[in-house]
Amino acid sequence: MKLFNLHNIRLVLMMLGLLVLLSFANNRHHHKVLNSVHVDFLDTSKMFITELEVEHLLKENLAEIQDSILNEANLKHFENVLNTNEMIKSTEVFYDLNGKLTASVVQREPIARVYDQGFYYLDEDGLAMPMSQNYSARVPMVSGVSAENLSEIYPLLLKIREDDFLKKHIIAIRKKLANNYILEVRDKDFIVNFGQISYLDQKLKNYKIFYHKALEYKKLDSYKHIDLQFGNQVVCTKK
Repeated sequence: MKLFNLHNIRLVLMMLGLLVLLSFANNRHHHKVLNSVHVDFLDTSKMFITELEVEHLLKENLAEIQDSILNEANLKHFENVLNTNEMIKSTEVFYDLNGKLTASVVQREPIARVYDQGFYYLDEDGLAMPMSQNYSARVPMVSGVSAENLSEIYPLLLKIREDDFLKKHIIAIRKKLANNYILEVRDKDFIVNFGQISYLDQKLKNYKIFYHKALEYKKLDSYKHIDLQFGNQVVCTKK
């Protein structure tokens, strides 16, 4: 019986020792001292905000809170700080056992440049985005549309962005009259009367068929006006 009790006591002591070690290791993992900062961008082809700028935001915030200890509360705080930047869509901040702090950054994606008493972008979520000093996006210019009415043209901008041909071909969209839009295209002097923002798929499909057929027969330079407003047909006016 005594041997059995001694055996049990040893097991209990070993378990307690193991728990203490695990607790110590867990505490060390969740309370690391910052040794370095690394920034990782999901897309590096369009740098609206730079790696140095993100690093500066993190280091500046570290100085403000006067805390170089990495823990879950601080990580969430860093993410909130970065997510308030107008060029950033989302971030994930984490650290490793060596105390390296990494910020994984997803930038906002413009789909149009808007002119309305100044320039700004419209992003993929339909929200206003300031211009960047670091990079200028090649997106269609939108004019004649107030900020309150951008939701009207937003579906057309999404269609353009999703089409490899259209996003290279259409360079500007302007509102001519109420509910009537004009498209300007790259390297051609004709204009395209799109009409209302309706029947988008049909109008864009018809235009692409017309364009490639006219290109095949070398007729594109013969036209000054292409009308898509009738939905199911393309009406052309020659020069």
